[in-house]
Amino acid sequence: MNKEFISAHIADVIETHPEIEVMPPGTLPPADTATHMISLLRAVYVNHGIANRVRDITRDIESGNLQTWLAKREGQLVATASLVHQPNGDVEIGRAVSLEKGNGKLLMLLASLAHLKNNSDAPIVAEVRAAEQFGGIPSGEATQHICFELLDLVPHALAPFFNHGGPVRNESFILARSDRQPGRTATEMVLSTLTNRDLRGRVQRVKLVQDEPFQIIVPDTNGSTLSEIWTAKDIQFKEGFTLFPIEVTDANLALVGTLLTNPRIVMCGIAHRQGENGKPIILFGTVGKDTKVAPSKITDALAPAVRRDLQILPISLPSLAIKISTRPAMV
Repeated sequence: MNKEFISAHIADVIETHPEIEVMPPGTLPPADTATHMISLLRAVYVNHGIANRVRDITRDIESGNLQTWLAKREGQLVATASLVHQPNGDVEIGRAVSLEKGNGKLLMLLASLAHLKNNSDAPIVAEVRAAEQFGGIPSGEATQHICFELLDLVPHALAPFFNHGGPVRNESFILARSDRQPGRTATEMVLSTLTNRDLRGRVQRVKLVQDEPFQIIVPDTNGSTLSEIWTAKDIQFKEGFTLFPIEVTDANLALVGTLLTNPRIVMCGIAHRQGENGKPIILFGTVGKDTKVAPSKITDALAPAVRRDLQILPISLPSLAIKISTRPAMV
């Protein structure tokens, strides 16, 4: 990301849309900002994951952990975008929606410029919407263009993480960040952690640690077997997405092998940061049998190899075309 490059694009958008009134962070009281942001998110997504967290969002704004930009045209709110300062030091650009073409781009660029001026050493991350246009809902191509072509974020995973309404469906999002090596595909990132690793042995137990906005299941020595939790939580039929973030430690290798060979589970990419043991975290996922997943469309602004890789993510073991030891594991 380059400040001069982004500033030039901001000037172009302002010249094209002189009628837009930008309201930077601090323009309105925190509670009003939170209410307006949620209202805009609901206008596009109907049931957004943060829609019922007005108090939490207000506190985040008050503390400075959430900086929100709003835009008006002819007195009506038409767009929002935010910087979310995360506990691990990352700064997320997100919660961005626009009711009209072009306004969301302006706010995302303004937020990015503010980040570069004030937190330039902190990585910027994003959950980039990959849904194709359907049911009167616009596609995520414009956001992909901003994140990948203008902000130079690097994709490292894709999955149908989030459920939205009107119509009810899960939408795929691309996880991306600014401090990864450009040009490498998500699959290459995963394979670099598995090559010449033996995925046999006793499978680590697991534990459900999150229900909303999607289920998360992690390794836990005191947890349940994978088959037990699969049945107890009705994962095969539960509507929505279930994520398995597995750090590639020696103790977890057999669990990785089991997930790779499970026909109901797919590899989605690699996590944004290493785990608590300093090892990469591979992301696996599955959706319930009756879950409706919106079609995805990947922008051609990405390098061809990266774009092709995202088009086949999430993927299963046969598509990886690698040699790994995955004999029947002991569970």
